Amino acid sequence: MNRPLPLLRAELDDFLAALATRAWRAAAGLPVDMSPRQLLEDSPDITAPEAFAAATEAVPKAQAKGDTLGLRRLRLLRDFIATQVEESLAAPDAEAVGQLEARSSLPVDDGALPLGEVLAQLPHEPNRSRRTVLENAAGGFLWDNRGRYGARRDASFQVAEALRAPSYAALREDVSGIALGPLAEAAAQTLRRTEDAYRDVLAYVLRKVEPTLKPLPSGHARRHDVQAALQAPWMHAFFRREDGLPGVIRWLQEWGFHPSAEGRIRLDDEERPGKATRPLTAAVRVPGEVRLVLRRRAGLDALGGLLHEYGHALHHAHVSDTLPLELRRLEDASVTEAYATLFERLLLDEEWLKRYARLPSEPARDAARMAAFQGLTVLRRHCARLAHELSLYAHGASEERAEEYVERQRAALFVEPHPGFFLFDVDPQLYVTRYLRAWALETRLTPRLTARFNEDWWRNPAARQWLQGLFARGGTDDAEALSQELSGNSLALPEAGDRLVALLNR
Repeated sequence: MNRPLPLLRAELDDFLAALATRAWRAAAGLPVDMSPRQLLEDSPDITAPEAFAAATEAVPKAQAKGDTLGLRRLRLLRDFIATQVEESLAAPDAEAVGQLEARSSLPVDDGALPLGEVLAQLPHEPNRSRRTVLENAAGGFLWDNRGRYGARRDASFQVAEALRAPSYAALREDVSGIALGPLAEAAAQTLRRTEDAYRDVLAYVLRKVEPTLKPLPSGHARRHDVQAALQAPWMHAFFRREDGLPGVIRWLQEWGFHPSAEGRIRLDDEERPGKATRPLTAAVRVPGEVRLVLRRRAGLDALGGLLHEYGHALHHAHVSDTLPLELRRLEDASVTEAYATLFERLLLDEEWLKRYARLPSEPARDAARMAAFQGLTVLRRHCARLAHELSLYAHGASEERAEEYVERQRAALFVEPHPGFFLFDVDPQLYVTRYLRAWALETRLTPRLTARFNEDWWRNPAARQWLQGLFARGGTDDAEALSQELSGNSLALPEAGDRLVALLNR
């Protein structure tokens, strides 16, 4: 059983480079040569359950030798292989979903739009009646095709059987090391502790979008209303399309980071048809080639997205090239998401906004508070998503799961969601857990930076060097180990909510 691992390791780097290349080219609106299904079919050594069994058998041997680094590499490999086995099983249905969405034609106004365009327009549409049309068109399409989306989710049951796990949740717990029960309880606690502050600010931002709008239960606000509010359109004049990227580059240069990491980060900010609205980072080769695809947009949310993706890009571009393959190319995604969130959370800092977004004092204070509300909304949405996804993966797709999705999102956001999104608003491999742990880890990173390098750590070269040292470690640490190292404490998701509430109440 030892043979599958050398074969897998020999293919790993090229396989990940091909996946990343396809991802960034698709996001950039450029032609792609091969579908994910073809890539998976051409890499049988990576998607073979035998490789997972071989990695599993190697774990006790590494434990017996006290080989901590070898054990870490095996754990990352097991997580990676389990993911690729699932993706391979899901590939036919995922491809069918992609084709369905590409051919989609949703009735809007007097014409028709594809699903992707409807979803891209929805948060930015100023007219509430048209937002409702867009949301109903998208939700109706997703509901009518729930059988196809449900078939993609059924791969979770197939991979659990193929890898001989008692359930999908048990498999993800095993390969990720994330205890789902305690995390679900922490998510529920976070929702309880942040409810009052969230609801109070929600009422304010909804009125900014539409004076008569009120949250549930007394009002009639819908999910699209909070999506529009999170764009903070009343602040667009302070966050112009042409200012975001130059401001971020100026900050990085003053801090001591080369914006392209001496050529390792390749930025694509050209305008072209078909380019994704949201920015994307793809690590083609680590650390040598990291692609950052950007479509310039106005707004506070757009600047946050750019900072987030630059956090990913700088992390991957500064991983040490001397690390073993698995530690360079694989990772606990919670860690890289925490670095990205660290950068995005700079929008909570009034001084950073004044210096690099060049905002006056009062708009900087308002923008920082709005950024905290954005962060809290996303946190609460994902806390509710975790409970929904655990139920979905335990019981399978059904109308009961759709009802649960609506109830949980309604309770978390105090707006009415469309039930059609109950399978669409789900990431594979319970990635929601990575986001939640990332936000908990960011609450360890920022206080450590502040305590060691002062409140303006983001312009202290010593802080940049310290952070760059963390980046260099690649996948060596998981989020829990890093939290213990930084603070002496375990990850605590409710503290992420507490921090955002404190900023809202400041």
